[in-house]
Amino acid sequence: MKISIYILLLLVSAVVAIGWSWKRLLDFNTYKKPFLEGVALQFLFLLFASVWWLITEDTTDGVIGVFYYFLAFLTIMVVHGFTLHYLFSKKKMQEREE
Repeated sequence: MKISIYILLLLVSAVVAIGWSWKRLLDFNTYKKPFLEGVALQFLFLLFASVWWLITEDTTDGVIGVFYYFLAFLTIMVVHGFTLHYLFSKKKMQEREE
């Protein structure tokens, strides 16, 4: 059951970060500020998840779980950046056509 929650927290953090940044992308002329906001939101989310994992698991499994959260954070951040860059370039192309 705990591993399901662990994976669910990873997925929710990715969806929340990318969703937030996508929503905020409409308010800015650059994708950097929404990207940083999304990364900060994801960092906080995964930080709380890491603390939860350390509390509920023994030392070895806890540290390994936090390491996997860190790797997931980096991976999601890269996917997040590419997604925002694509959406921003698509938005700019639409503005030029109008």
